Amino acid sequence: MALRGRAAPGAAILTVAGAVVLGLVLGGSGRDPTPLTHAASSVRHPTGFRFSIRGDVTGLPAAGASLAVPPGTVLVATASVPSLPVYSTPRALGPSQAFANPNPLGAPLTLLVKAVSGAWLQVYLPERPNESTGWVSRGDVTLATDDEHVVVRLNPPSVTLYREGAQVFEATAAVGAPDAPTPTGHFFVTEVLKLTDPGDAYGPYALGLSGFSDTYYSFEGGPGQIAIHGTDQPWVIGGYASHGCVRLTNPQITTLAAQVPAGTPVDIEA
Repeated sequence: MALRGRAAPGAAILTVAGAVVLGLVLGGSGRDPTPLTHAASSVRHPTGFRFSIRGDVTGLPAAGASLAVPPGTVLVATASVPSLPVYSTPRALGPSQAFANPNPLGAPLTLLVKAVSGAWLQVYLPERPNESTGWVSRGDVTLATDDEHVVVRLNPPSVTLYREGAQVFEATAAVGAPDAPTPTGHFFVTEVLKLTDPGDAYGPYALGLSGFSDTYYSFEGGPGQIAIHGTDQPWVIGGYASHGCVRLTNPQITTLAAQVPAGTPVDIEA
């Protein structure tokens, strides 16, 4: 399993009905809820996201494998097995849980790598509590590098996309209302969804995130997962109006979705 380049974002976009998204992520308010180097032990992404490498990351058993990652990029792991075992530590006798591949929305199970230790990868997990991590075997995933990074700022509400540390997109957003604030933290894009009805409450695209609401533990049949998505209420952009998701205008989410693949890190900052 060799380190590979990122696939084109558009190739990984999953088309789903808006009702499917409604059951799995939060909606908005209104009528429709809507060189990592060998010596480095901790590296700060140019825009703030932290990840780390522990131990020698070269010379792993896989032929041709190399985990030398250029500055300003992160590692992304995509499951290559139908059920991905996750361990509490690399020395655990057995897995503590497993994640289905594809994920519940039918997208490839894609995880952001936090650290590497020998043949093991510490990854962020799309579950509660937010920023949970676990360890997976490198033999169960394929690896890619990602030079994109999204920053969501809550005050004032905005979404910024960086590529190799340089800003390439920025837009005013709407975020969670005071009684259901958007959670802050380090997250990643779990899937990029193209919706079958671009005029519905979620607009034409939704980027599922690995974070979950601190207010809603169940929402419209789903687990309270948050997302960045479009809206049929563009007048709320710039305000605090949703149940925790991040809203962009439909043209803006269309632009963002075309550039951001699953696994891209997302920092949500107060």
